[in-house]
Amino acid sequence: MKLSQILLEPLYHYLKRVRAVTIGTIRQKEEYSLLVRPQYAYGLLKAADIAKYFGKRKTTVCEFGVATGNGLYNMIDLAEKISSETGVEFRIVGFDTGEGLPEVYGYKNHPEFWAQGDYPMTNKEKLIEKIENRAELILGDIKNTVNSFINSCDPTAPIGFISVDVDIYTSAKDSLNCLLGSPEIYNPAVSIYFDDITHFFANKWCGELAAIEEFNNENEFRKIDQDRSQRHTEKKWFEKMYTCHILDHDVRNKPQSDNQIRSMYSGLPIGVFK
Repeated sequence: MKLSQILLEPLYHYLKRVRAVTIGTIRQKEEYSLLVRPQYAYGLLKAADIAKYFGKRKTTVCEFGVATGNGLYNMIDLAEKISSETGVEFRIVGFDTGEGLPEVYGYKNHPEFWAQGDYPMTNKEKLIEKIENRAELILGDIKNTVNSFINSCDPTAPIGFISVDVDIYTSAKDSLNCLLGSPEIYNPAVSIYFDDITHFFANKWCGELAAIEEFNNENEFRKIDQDRSQRHTEKKWFEKMYTCHILDHDVRNKPQSDNQIRSMYSGLPIGVFK
């Protein structure tokens, strides 16, 4: 955070930030973007909180675009810390071709930036060894692997967060197909991070933004919108946070009684969904 922002920050928030830095919980550190890859910390915590709220003990999270694994390692580390604090377990799944970007063609894929073979997984064996028993790695073109992944999902561990860092339109569109399974295999709202949507050339006719636009046009009961949570942050990463609303999910179509709400709330802090 810049000095000018610190000086303008209300004293109350500044003192809370200092406390979070020194003795804060994972939730407190996440609130002030103090963790490595705060977008992952935010998405994982949302996934755990929503799963727990609706009576689940486990949630599934995905990273589309693993490359050499730095993000996946970080996701594993954060998941272990969040799990110990929330009691919610994580199934972590990474997707990658293993060979870098697939064929890049047409204006939609931003060929001005990327080419086939960019971001190869140069440490495949080492990566697989390092994540053993901590995460799954699904190799191959996403369009050929995502359906079998959906078939492996189960309502006891609903999908709650996905990160899309695949750069090009075609892979982004294929990645979003992971949101088209039966409604019960998802949290009623799924947190999404899109990595490549805030550069000067970004627009809704190309890249990941085009994939979002087409997804919404093609699906009546699954809609991706910007994350409209209230955040005490000016961090740019939050502009890349979106939510997929599973509008055909059972809990979004049947009113929940007060007793059901209280029993599902499971001690989560007030305002967890703000």
